Amino acid sequence: MTYEGGESSQEAMNRIVEALHEQIKLEKDHTLFATHGNIMSLLLKHADPTIGFEEWEKLSNPDVYILRYFNPDHIETKRIWQ
Repeated sequence: MTYEGGESSQEAMNRIVEALHEQIKLEKDHTLFATHGNIMSLLLKHADPTIGFEEWEKLSNPDVYILRYFNPDHIETKRIWQ
């Protein structure tokens, strides 16, 4: 269920993953995404399906992750903010 004019978590995940794939197609060495925690946790969940509510709760403000793209089925995540 979504509120009128809103989006579901799945729709938001699809949106951020599409943005990620658009950047990958540009074949740049580095890309920076700046976002709020909810969409960031959805992107992390896309990369690692075991990420859930507990990981979302542990996000800090700010927080920084590196995502290394190998192929659509292999994206590594590493938290670098301590």
